[in-house]
Amino acid sequence: MEVRDVFDLFHEQWREYDYSGRVYRIDTPRRLWIGATTHRVQDATGLVHCVPAPGFHGCALRWQPRDPNDPVQF
Repeated sequence: MEVRDVFDLFHEQWREYDYSGRVYRIDTPRRLWIGATTHRVQDATGLVHCVPAPGFHGCALRWQPRDPNDPVQF
């Protein structure tokens, strides 16, 4: 997998990947690696989750920002 970018996710309380009604939730996400077809997310416990990226396998993405006045950092 070619990693395109790495981002901090400290501004998110949680993020959810929704695959046509099948939801995969990650609480307290901390770092995000964006690949060509996947997202790899490390949570506050250090566990890394690898999920299909938005647009693949019907995936939609949503998150809860810690600061509702600044909901998108990148």
